[in-house]
Parts: sequence; C-alpha cells; structure tokens
Amino acid sequence: MKKFKKAMALSLALAMGLSLVACGKDDDKEETTTEKATETEKTEADTEADTEATDTDSSDVAITIPSADGEAIHVYSWNEELGSRIDSHFRTKYPELSDLVIYENLDVSGTGEEYKTGIQNAINANDDNVPSIVAADNDVALYFMQQDWAIPVTDAGLTLDMYKNAYQFTIDYATVDGELKAMGWQAPAGCFVYRTDIAEEVLDAKTPDEVQALVKDWDTFLETAETLKKAGKYIVSGPDDLKYAFIDQKKSPWVKDDTLNIDPCITDYLETSKKIYDNDYSLKSAMWSSEWTANMSSGDVFGYFGCTWFVQWCLAEDSHGMWNVCTGPVSFHWGGTYLVITDKCPNKELAALVLYTLCCDEDVAYDLYADDYDFPNNQAAVQKLIADGVGSNPILGGQNPLEAWDEAAKGISLQYATSYDATFNGYLDSAASTFWAEGQSVDDAIANIKEQVANAYSDITIE
Repeated sequence: MKKFKKAMALSLALAMGLSLVACGKDDDKEETTTEKATETEKTEADTEADTEATDTDSSDVAITIPSADGEAIHVYSWNEELGSRIDSHFRTKYPELSDLVIYENLDVSGTGEEYKTGIQNAINANDDNVPSIVAADNDVALYFMQQDWAIPVTDAGLTLDMYKNAYQFTIDYATVDGELKAMGWQAPAGCFVYRTDIAEEVLDAKTPDEVQALVKDWDTFLETAETLKKAGKYIVSGPDDLKYAFIDQKKSPWVKDDTLNIDPCITDYLETSKKIYDNDYSLKSAMWSSEWTANMSSGDVFGYFGCTWFVQWCLAEDSHGMWNVCTGPVSFHWGGTYLVITDKCPNKELAALVLYTLCCDEDVAYDLYADDYDFPNNQAAVQKLIADGVGSNPILGGQNPLEAWDEAAKGISLQYATSYDATFNGYLDSAASTFWAEGQSVDDAIANIKEQVANAYSDITIE
C-alpha cells in the first residue's frame, strides 16, 4: 500500500507540473514544481530498486509480484472450473509463477459434506499440500468464510480499493464481521430466459424490452401466464423455477437471535408458486429433472428463471438460438464461486496475486466474458465490454445480454445471507413440493419447514 501511495504522489506531482505549464503559470513556480517532481521521481526510482516488483492494471492499483523462487501454494476446489480459469488467465499472464500454483481437484459435489470434510482434513494435515486457497460454492461459501483458518483478504495484502469494481452484492455476501473474507470472479446475476418464437407468435413481443414489460412484476407475470395458457403454452416449466427470484428478496435472515425467522418472501413464494401450479401455468416439472430439461426443447414452455451461467451451460443444445433474456420481475442471483485464503498459506503474496488476477484485474475480467461468456464481477470491465459491443451470444440468437445482467446485478442484495441458507432453502423445497401436490395451506407449508428445522437443530428456537 505504501508503494501505491508513493506512486500516486509521483503521478500527482508530475500532473501538477504539466498543468502549470499548460495553464501558463510563471516560470519560478513551474521550475519549483518540476524540481520537486524530479526529486520525487529520483527518490521513487531509488526506492523501487530495493523493493519487490509490482504490476498495475488499468485501474492503476498496484499489486506485488512475488518472487519466482518463492514457496508453492495449493488451490483446492471441487471441480475443474477454477482450474481452467487459472490456466487461461493466471498462468498465461504470469508463466514464471505457473509452477508455484498447484491445483487440487477433489472431484466431489461443491455443496456436500464430502467437500467440507475434504478441505478440513487437508487443513488439519498441515503438510506440504495444505490448502492456501479454497474455492467455495455460493451455497456454502459462508461456512468456509466463517472457519477459523479463513483470513480477511486484507491480511494477504489485498485492499478494498482493488476490489472496488466488484458488484456490491458479492462484497456484502463475503463480508463477515466487517472483514472481507473472500473474492469472486463471477457475478451470476439472474434473469428471465425466454423463447423468442413464443414471444412473437403469442405475445406479439419482438424485443427484450417488450417482453420485459410483460414480466415486469409478479402481477403482470401472472397475467402473461394466463395469456400463454390460452394459447396452449406455459410460462415456466415448473413452480419451483420461481424460487431463486423470490428468496433473494429477503428483508431478514433465516435465523435471527438464535430463532427461526420466516421472512415474508417465503410466504410470497409459496403463494405465487401455488398459483402457477393450481392454474396450470406450468408443466409441474421439478428443477433439474429430465422433464425440466426436455421442456427447453419442446416449444411449449415460454421461459426459465436462469442466470449468466445457466444460459451457457444449461439450455438444451437443440434449442440454442431460440432464446433471449430480460431482467424479469426482480433482481436475483444464482450460484457463484468465492475464493478464500487460509492462514496455512506459505506464500500469501502469491495467493493474493491469484485472487487479484481473477477477481480484480479489469483486463482479465474483460477476457473472462469475451473468451468464455463468464459474466465478470467487475463493473468497469462490463461497461467496457458494452461500449466495445462485445457480448453477442449465439445461444441467445445473437443478443448481447450484458446490459440486462448488469442492471440485474446492481439490484441484488445479499445482506441477509446466512450459513443456514442452502440447508433451509432445501427445507423450503421439500415443504413446497408437498404443499403444491397435496393442496395444503401456506400455514401447513410453514409448519413443515419448522418441523424440519426442529428435527435438525436443537440450538434454534422455533416459535
């Protein structure tokens, strides 16, 4: 940080000198300022000779480049996604450091107990393979951030200013007890992904803006569902497609003062999804079922509540080119990966550089989307992509979704996220499926959730 301040001081002094010349100030002041700038430059040059090298990206924030003779670090994840990002963007940018970053793929579910156990066992082993960086899926990331071995990123030399272009929801989510405990390279904003052929034929809507007007809020969404039903179409594949859009509207956490808390968004979701179910506005398929996927190709289902990665990896291949996206009734997110640095890390400068490169470097963020359609957690890069006209996606029939995703990402709030979320959201899934199928009341569904929590958590009060 000292280096960054000195570099800024030099830049400011030089800039002052140039501005004095440009504005025609008197020679004495110009000479004095120039001499000071020269002296500062000399001091800076002398200092730089005795310090480690730094690199500066387009935001002019310096990051220390560690020695190629330093200790190796191990990066742990549950699959190859992070490894591919390191290969494509870190190793190519810093080939001299490539051999020092060793990737460990545990090849398990990123949200299951097996991954948590695998990471903890590796931490406890405290050997040469100890994790320095741990990848954490959004659903369980807070669990990892709250471990004793997870350090604030600032302890590794990263600064909040370096991360200033990140979308606020990713900062809020990764802030624990006032400390930023992780960074993410993605901003998986949610969106409504819809069939353009159905939009034109049934709704006479030819553009994303026209479709957005038909799904702009939940009342309008249900009105459009009725219109589609009359034409033999379904607005979504199943009622649970709405879940992520609703649960991100929380105004309070699942657990408050050690007591289970049912936020109004839960009852809102149950009520709206029941209208979808009871009025046959969907085909009643369950998310991730074979029917759910098949409905992407059938031509009967109008849309899905998807997200940035959903478009790239989930839409059935034979339906590519038939979709567009719009923001939908509300802003929400779905998924994402966070990177946590451990206190066991033997080379924190190198770990910091890995996080900085993937999560802060504007040029890398730009390439993440330009090369891989991976929506980056960097607002400056997104604006540059939009200005450059980069982003047309063949899966979306050539539409550029960046403006819709940017708008959605700016509207997301995760300030009420807790480490219980993934588990309790699963309880909600279980209660909702019974609620729909058996025609229960909302009170019955809430009672179901409370019963599941009571059976699993003796330390949580149920009222």
